[in-house]
Amino acid sequence: MRGESRAEEASKLILGILATLLLLILFSLMLRLGRGVLGLILIGVIALLGVYWFKEIKKALKTYRPRIEYPLELVEDGDLLTLTAQVPGPEEEVSIKISGRKLLIRGGRGFKRIVKLPYPVKVLKKSYINGILHLQFIKEQQVVNRRR
Repeated sequence: MRGESRAEEASKLILGILATLLLLILFSLMLRLGRGVLGLILIGVIALLGVYWFKEIKKALKTYRPRIEYPLELVEDGDLLTLTAQVPGPEEEVSIKISGRKLLIRGGRGFKRIVKLPYPVKVLKKSYINGILHLQFIKEQQVVNRRR
């Protein structure tokens, strides 16, 4: 939360500076070009462009979110592979998908992470407790051999 409030403060400061600069430019143009019709037209065009860019910058600053790094640990022990990762919830939004040697983890608030695995795997155990995802995998070949 503290990082988000600093980002909001910084964006407000940037917008304030831009608004002040826009007003100073318009005021100086009015003093220099305000005598004729062409000067008034140019001031109007510059004012419209300034307002447009001000809105675009404001929109871009609002959509900025600092990236949060969530820790992940992958431990290999023989044919077993254990993954422990912090994943934002709620639990209903946490899901995993294995495609070849890639593991896709999805969570709340748009969280998405792809983990490259050392070999193709099958899930043995899965649990999600207090924001921590625990997964235990076994090599794909071991699953085939156990069925025979």
